[in-house]
Amino acid sequence: MGERIIIIEDDQGVRFFLEEALKGEGYRVNSFESYEDAYRSIRNDTDLVIMDISLPGLDGLSATTAIKAKYDVPVLVITAYGTKKNALEAIKRGATDFFVKPILLDELKVVSRRVLGTRRLKKEVELLREKELENHVFHGVVGKSVQMKDIFKQAEKIAGKGLNVLVTGETGVGKEEIAKLVHILSNRKGEFIVVNCASIPDNLLESELFGYEKGAFTGATQQKAGKFEVAHGGTIVLDEIGEMSPYLQAKLLRVVEKREIEHLGSTRTNKIDIHVISTTNRVLESEIKEGKFREDLFFRLSQIQIRIPPLRERRNDIQVLVDYVLKNIENETGRVMTLSEDAAKVLIDYPWPGNARELIGTLKRASVMCDGDVIGLDDLPLHLRAEHLLSGSVNTYTMLDDAISALEKTMIIDALKKSNGSQTKAARLLGISDRSMWYRVKKYEIGM
Repeated sequence: MGERIIIIEDDQGVRFFLEEALKGEGYRVNSFESYEDAYRSIRNDTDLVIMDISLPGLDGLSATTAIKAKYDVPVLVITAYGTKKNALEAIKRGATDFFVKPILLDELKVVSRRVLGTRRLKKEVELLREKELENHVFHGVVGKSVQMKDIFKQAEKIAGKGLNVLVTGETGVGKEEIAKLVHILSNRKGEFIVVNCASIPDNLLESELFGYEKGAFTGATQQKAGKFEVAHGGTIVLDEIGEMSPYLQAKLLRVVEKREIEHLGSTRTNKIDIHVISTTNRVLESEIKEGKFREDLFFRLSQIQIRIPPLRERRNDIQVLVDYVLKNIENETGRVMTLSEDAAKVLIDYPWPGNARELIGTLKRASVMCDGDVIGLDDLPLHLRAEHLLSGSVNTYTMLDDAISALEKTMIIDALKKSNGSQTKAARLLGISDRSMWYRVKKYEIGM
């Protein structure tokens, strides 16, 4: 069935002309004389409203406002020749386009197709977005927890608004990924540039951010654009902004306020169009109290704040992440990997101090260590297995010596694996003598 169109026109002849023309294009059409007659028929499944500005009762301008306030439906307005001012006012109120009487049939068909095509595409994009969310992957960011879904919604709301964003959270939670998500949703045409403020020394960071002129300092043999200029029209991410020195904070304040920069060695300012997103694992409010971070800069950088909770606070995201990583491993290597029941329990129960980054790294390592297609306990890092053993020791072992022995056996097996079965090399890794290693291998009946 074709799209649903509602026509509101008090002139019976024009109304009949519009209705027959659009029905001939395969659309479902309902026509009315006034907005009061039509408003009960306007629903979320309405695809287009075509409406005269001059109507009995509520006029077309007010009706446009009423429709757009309640429904996401495109509105085309009809105006008499010489009253285009009203049509432009209608567009200000949310109308998509306008026709001038007398309406040309070809123009009616072309504009209707264009508007309905745009709406159709929008619906398709929305369906894809919903499908993504059902699969717990939103533009490459993974999560099904309430917290992550709220973050996805927040990213959608703020995208394209031009407000400075501060993304906070522990190391490894995915701050850069959320920054990238905001950039993608913003549809900015420029690049996505990330600058790690913690890894670059102060003197180099200044020139990296702001650029420099030829001769600005020793070694400056030619002019170089800074990251702010490279990000013009796009997004710049100031990663770990809390590590930036007070001196550079003062220079950054001007950039954030004025959206202009000065090259080192120059007094000329250059205007830039950038979206600024900052990330930090620090509590900047505490840094402000200690005099380590400028309060005025903080308020300008944090017009919008997004906090990403640690993985331990959203444990139902762990399995989603595991599935996502294993699927990527399959795509990259062709190996279809699964987890044993014990290994899966360890991953779910572990607190993940390194958050998603640690989990991803652990799974990639385990897939390499695994000889088959099922990742078991022995394929996981020693510290995860040790945590598992100790957390279950009260219930599993009746004596402390039993728990210690289990942990000791696990460590010996892990060392032997790393040493390709060499007891001598394993002994060196554990810091024990060859004789002690031989004794323990025999004691625990470990065969390699």
